[in-house]
Amino acid sequence: MEMVETRLEGVLGLMIPIIAIVGGLSLGFAGWYMRYRERMEMISRGMDISQMEFPKRQRSPLRSALTFLGVGIGLLVAYVLCHTVLANDSGENTVIYVGCAFLFVGLGRMLTFFIEGKNQNNTGGIQ
Repeated sequence: MEMVETRLEGVLGLMIPIIAIVGGLSLGFAGWYMRYRERMEMISRGMDISQMEFPKRQRSPLRSALTFLGVGIGLLVAYVLCHTVLANDSGENTVIYVGCAFLFVGLGRMLTFFIEGKNQNNTGGIQ
């Protein structure tokens, strides 16, 4: 019975990344195809496709900085937690590291939202 379970785990371990890659590529292709069909419909109806193009938003350096700062602080907090509070040096603390990193990235993104929201109101919505 253990051999069947081991084989099943091996097959699932191989199939999950394959399904994820195929699914991601399919979603990307579907999005591209729908945009293509929409443009063709607009052209066939004599509409101007330049109205469909949206200006690209510039990436905020503040958002990137606070994201990286969140990752760094999250990993540092996880390290301190694992080595002082928990006093456990085993490799089973991965959840704590990942959780703290995501927690502090989320806090950094939230801080960015509030800071950029105030600046966006002062500039009339232009970034």
